[in-house]
Amino acid sequence: MNDGLNQGECQLQVLVVEDSLPFAKWIIARLKTGLTMPHQVHHADTVQSGVELLRRKAIDLVILDMHLPDGSGLDVFQAIQRAAPEVPIVILSGDDTEAIAMEAVRCGAQDYIIKGSDNSHQLMWSIRFAIERKKRLHAEAELQAGRIIQQSFLPNKSPSIDGYEITGAMYPAIETAGDYYDFLATLKVDGSPACGIAVGDVAGHGLGPAMTMSETRACLHSFALLESDIARLLELTNNVLCGDRSNRFVTLMLGYLDQQTNQFCYASAGHQGWHLSVDGTATELPATGMVLGVLPNETWEVAKSPPLANGDLLVLMTDGIAEAAAPSGGDYGNERALDLLQKHRDRDVGEMVQALRDDLTNFVGSHPQLDDMTIVLVKRVEE
Repeated sequence: MNDGLNQGECQLQVLVVEDSLPFAKWIIARLKTGLTMPHQVHHADTVQSGVELLRRKAIDLVILDMHLPDGSGLDVFQAIQRAAPEVPIVILSGDDTEAIAMEAVRCGAQDYIIKGSDNSHQLMWSIRFAIERKKRLHAEAELQAGRIIQQSFLPNKSPSIDGYEITGAMYPAIETAGDYYDFLATLKVDGSPACGIAVGDVAGHGLGPAMTMSETRACLHSFALLESDIARLLELTNNVLCGDRSNRFVTLMLGYLDQQTNQFCYASAGHQGWHLSVDGTATELPATGMVLGVLPNETWEVAKSPPLANGDLLVLMTDGIAEAAAPSGGDYGNERALDLLQKHRDRDVGEMVQALRDDLTNFVGSHPQLDDMTIVLVKRVEE
């Protein structure tokens, strides 16, 4: 066994399991001339040595001969596949074993090529296809992991506060983004429990934004045990986010309902909301500071919404709603969302959010949802 025939760092890791050294060298030469990406080739001449390499190294692709000194046929493929079930395998087959190679493909091998023919082009095509398939599967796994993280941190239920109806909903995109909404039961104001409301959006798509969202949530919940000033909570969270290496910024609105004045007291890092009165007047609740995760030691101001009268709405949304696109072009927009909520304001908040969702679905039609859509809706209801 010759380990590391082609040295390098941060490269595609290819394992060639072939007992014929001349043919193994032919494959390595084809890889050198045909693969544009940096790569490192590892050579094994038996099933056992191939399995050992797969256990010790993070291999990206296996090129496998079906006849080796310690095994032959489908058993060889199955032994290598068991050692690394997620690694794509390209089979090297002789004319007399093509049927077995085809069976290996049916069992999960990426492709097979016939040895001894002028098959350089087919070899490179099979390898490139296997590499792209591995990338796609890896990306899909990351997105699924991001979805699981995102969904696991959503509130199990809406808070119950006298005089208010409250609900939240998040509709994930085809590619997981970093939307976040939460109700912080740990928040206290002037020593008394206060239901914290948070809505945010992490830049980007995939596992990374989901991890940043998870970190943001953990910061808010932890710091809320020690700190009651919502502006200070943003400062502490911002300093943590600025200290990591993700370089992702977060928009976030954090606030609570003051039941004495019926106002929403909030601090906002680049995120907006709206107070929607019974007569349809929409008052924007602007950001009170810059986004999180950009500059350390930033500060935020605390602002207040107009008092919520009976039937008034507090609307907190992420930009996935306003930027939802129709197939013919044009965005949904905040104004349409607010008009829709105004139209259905006599219904309870859950039904209002569902009406918004239905209207968004009709608006985008067959156009894919490219960003998460999140809303928290609060309605003042005098008893």
